[in-house]
Amino acid sequence: MGKSRFVLALNGLVMMIIGICFFTFNNHINLTMFPGIAENQLALEVATVLRYIMGSGIFTIGIILFLARISAKSGAQRLLMGSSIGFLLIFLTTIFVKYQYDSIDIPIVGIIIFPILSLLSLYVSSRPFQE
Repeated sequence: MGKSRFVLALNGLVMMIIGICFFTFNNHINLTMFPGIAENQLALEVATVLRYIMGSGIFTIGIILFLARISAKSGAQRLLMGSSIGFLLIFLTTIFVKYQYDSIDIPIVGIIIFPILSLLSLYVSSRPFQE
């Protein structure tokens, strides 16, 4: 589990799955996060469009991370360091949103997964000998 290529593949697959979930469960995610949005059709449409765009962006990042697993060790380590910082930013943003806006309910899985990926990426990127 301490190999750059494995962790890049794992990060990429997780991000692609999240992107697919944003497409597949778009309405469910919107109604879970914003329970009062069901009464406002325009707000629901805006949330739906933004979730689709976010899903495609996350899926794209997943593809890049997954395909980068075959790069040189130094490139893989740099990508993992960048992934670690990015996942930490996503985690901090979800925590900020959760506590700044009481009406938004972010599922705990959506909060927990990013610090795990961040720490794993940081750990593997900082190890001196890997494949």
